[in-house]
Amino acid sequence: MKGIRFSLVSTCFILLNFVSSICQAVEHVAPIAKSAVIESDLNHWLSPDSFITIKDDEREIPVLYSEYMSSSKRGIVVMLPGIDQSPVQGNGLSYLREALNDDGYDTYVIPSPSFNYGPDVMSSAIGSADSNVPQKPTDVAVISEMALNDYKSELVARFSALYKTLALRESEHIAILAFGNSAGLITEYLATLPNIRVDALITVSAQLANPNRNKHLPASLSLVSPALLDVYYSYDNPAVLHTIKARRRWAKRNSKYDYRQRQLFGQHTQERQHQRLRKELSGFLRQL
Repeated sequence: MKGIRFSLVSTCFILLNFVSSICQAVEHVAPIAKSAVIESDLNHWLSPDSFITIKDDEREIPVLYSEYMSSSKRGIVVMLPGIDQSPVQGNGLSYLREALNDDGYDTYVIPSPSFNYGPDVMSSAIGSADSNVPQKPTDVAVISEMALNDYKSELVARFSALYKTLALRESEHIAILAFGNSAGLITEYLATLPNIRVDALITVSAQLANPNRNKHLPASLSLVSPALLDVYYSYDNPAVLHTIKARRRWAKRNSKYDYRQRQLFGQHTQERQHQRLRKELSGFLRQL
């Protein structure tokens, strides 16, 4: 019996060493960036004439453009998808783009920049391993402010490049429709520009992935100069729901009388929600 046990232990030890050596020998291959996948989808599903090119610091950035399709033109809507949010998937963006065209708006969809999750997630994992403190199932790696700032810089650069062209059309009404973290970051940017010529800002599930940054978002929303429609869902991200009351309070404190807050009931992926969102957008923009 002792000989059999020794043989089994030796076999297991050899197998473990063999598997370990294979794992060490396999080179880690980083996954394809989500932004690259989205760009590939856009090029595959949409024709080249669906895009215009804007230049920023000697770069060329493709922007998805659709012309208004009503009897009269009502304005321009610049759409900023959230982080890793595709304009062609079933998340409401493609529906809204066509719906706004039917309502009389030219639409410009600026593709989201790449977002670097890696360093923050790895540092969180390494820190928990070194401390030997087991993580709770609800613990989530916190995105650093540096990662948000890098994304914000690229997002603002793309928006500014397009805005320089649109601002030349002095008779046009310009609105921004932003989602998720992109909505939170463009809000921070607009809060520092009181004289920007934008007539309306519509945020959908506006949030910031860093808790310290997110707690200041309600104040930033109350400081933007454009009229603001703040849309959220009843089953939204906790980062959104935990700041809803604070947003109303800050709007009152800073006397932002053109602030409107709307709740859409249910999940944001439901088809009817896209139709309700269109109705809210249309009613808000008609009042401008």
